[in-house]
Amino acid sequence: MPLFNEPGFMRDIYLILHSGILFYSLLFGGILFLHWFKDKYRKALDLRLAWSIFLWGVTINTACFMVSDFWLTGEPENTYFVASGYIALMFAITGFFAAMEMILPYKTRHALTSIGIVSTFMPLFIPRVYFEVLALFDAILALVGITLFLMYTWKSTAGAVRKNVQWVVLGFLIGWVGFIGRSDTAFNLGPQYYILGLVMLSLGILMFGYTITTSPALDELDWNQQILELYVIQMGGLLMCHYQFVENPEVDQVLTAAGIAGVQSLFQEITQSDTGLNIVSIGEFDILFAHGAAFTSVLIAKKPYRILLDKVQEFTEKFEYEFGTVLRQFEGSLREFNSADELIRSVF
Repeated sequence: MPLFNEPGFMRDIYLILHSGILFYSLLFGGILFLHWFKDKYRKALDLRLAWSIFLWGVTINTACFMVSDFWLTGEPENTYFVASGYIALMFAITGFFAAMEMILPYKTRHALTSIGIVSTFMPLFIPRVYFEVLALFDAILALVGITLFLMYTWKSTAGAVRKNVQWVVLGFLIGWVGFIGRSDTAFNLGPQYYILGLVMLSLGILMFGYTITTSPALDELDWNQQILELYVIQMGGLLMCHYQFVENPEVDQVLTAAGIAGVQSLFQEITQSDTGLNIVSIGEFDILFAHGAAFTSVLIAKKPYRILLDKVQEFTEKFEYEFGTVLRQFEGSLREFNSADELIRSVF
């Protein structure tokens, strides 16, 4: 890594930019950890915990590089801290890979996690001259992992959550380019490229961390394990469509639909509201509503995830578009909506 052991204006600029990276990665990692820790339903396999470990790895990585670049510039201490920085970063990336490969439905056979584990300990055995090559390999590996994350979340999310995912990935990519720029190669090309890399890394962490910590639903990627049944009910209470995600032969779908419609009408009358219900919690279940022009979509789920609210709304809009003519002429025959199962599967 470049060494900044001589005092001067440029050294101060480098030190300020490194400090910004250190501060933001430590801050957002701590916020994510607190969000996870304070959640009474927290689980070990949670992307909030994985992201916090990743950001803390960036924190330790930056701290080690600062010590090696600005203060301990002599050997062997310099190499020790550089190696520690790479080990911390790869440990963090490997932790994210481990969570991701268990949550996401890709048949990677934990290949990314295994490669990450090997890469974590390589600085202990390879010569210093190969550290830069290892850093490039680790950066490419991280890019592969975030690409898989993007592909899954893009297909499985909707509405505001999907927009948040876009900002997360954009922040990561900016930070990724900045990480490449914060290297010996970029510094040898010119100090301006090195400064640009530090600025991009700071900006990437800021965008990435802020979006993750403020998003209400990026920890809800197990939403497909929470859904139970979907009803499409005409305003008068007639059942138009019913789909079970978890088979339950004891359910009387017509009676259930009528009951849901009755409860909604009652609460609309009590509250004098024209919009209808959004969420109702009953025991361990939550009922999520989205309203069309002449019908209501009702999803029964285990948890009232924001992702599920967006998906019910997305389904309602597509259902109204596809079956608009049938809806205006509906007289009680469920056969009119036999093809709706394909639409339900495409959304959920």
